[in-house]
Amino acid sequence: MTSPLARLTSQRWKMLAVPVSGAIVLTLLYAAAPGRLTLGSLNQLSTLLILLSIAQAWNLIGGYGGQILLGVGAFVGTGGYVTTLVLSHSSLTEVPALALASLGGALLAAIVAYPLFRLRGPYFAVGSLALTLSIQAWMGNWDYSGGTQPISPPFTRVPGPETLYRMAVVLAGIAMLTVWLVRQSNFGLRLMAVRDAEAAAEGAGVLTFRTKVGAFLLTGMIMGLAGGVSALQTTAIDPGTSFGLTWTIDAIVMTVVGGMGTLLGPLVGTIVVYYGIETQLETTGAWSQFITGALLLLVVRFAPLGLWPHAQDLARRALMFGRRSMPPPQGGPGNTAGINRASGLEA
Repeated sequence: MTSPLARLTSQRWKMLAVPVSGAIVLTLLYAAAPGRLTLGSLNQLSTLLILLSIAQAWNLIGGYGGQILLGVGAFVGTGGYVTTLVLSHSSLTEVPALALASLGGALLAAIVAYPLFRLRGPYFAVGSLALTLSIQAWMGNWDYSGGTQPISPPFTRVPGPETLYRMAVVLAGIAMLTVWLVRQSNFGLRLMAVRDAEAAAEGAGVLTFRTKVGAFLLTGMIMGLAGGVSALQTTAIDPGTSFGLTWTIDAIVMTVVGGMGTLLGPLVGTIVVYYGIETQLETTGAWSQFITGALLLLVVRFAPLGLWPHAQDLARRALMFGRRSMPPPQGGPGNTAGINRASGLEA
């Protein structure tokens, strides 16, 4: 039998396996990919990492917090406009501009948290959607931001493809690490308790409003940062695309397909939906959207928890089947199982 210390050590290694392996992969991507990939591949991979970060941020509030956020564009667009305006009207470089974009997303979440979280269930979802549409309309009439016209930062201040790719790698690392830390913390346990039974959690002493707001701030921070990196990638933004519903659709579809409330689910969903469908079928017009919709329906019907939890379940079943199909140990010296079977003592 293993000692309690050995079991505790094994559990700690299992907890650290995901972040350690993720850090190794991100480090290799950060260091090795720019010199080995074409500019087109770098751009695709940067987009994938940005979408992964947005999906992971939505997973934090939606998968772990149980709040269906339809206002993703509000935070992504805020981050994009903050980055572009800072680079256009100040002497700050892209790193401080991205920090301000992340702060802008968190600040927006703090401002709208109280009125939004007074709404429950579908009313919260509709309220967050109304928030996005309101900000989109306001930005379209704000002369300082260019109104409905696209705006761009100075070309000389936009980082090159390799630098932008490395920014996307860091962004994805921040998003993944944030969600992992939340999962391992008491805050994460309170957040999932609110998701599963808010009334019961509140009766048990959980400060439900403060817990939801905390997750909302983290979501806004990551989405704002992702919006800033996306604005640097596209170099030109406007209210229609920056605050559009496409961000919300992508985040929800990728998270649901991969698996809500899991760390690797959004990663799997982003790879399958963006790289496996949208990128490979980008020349087929509406077919990519049709296949994405069909995939979503199939996942909801046959794997409602998502592809990643479903794959884990299949792997566990295969492992259990393999153990059951192993031949029983034969009787021999020191083998009590064979003696018990021979003497009829085995139940």
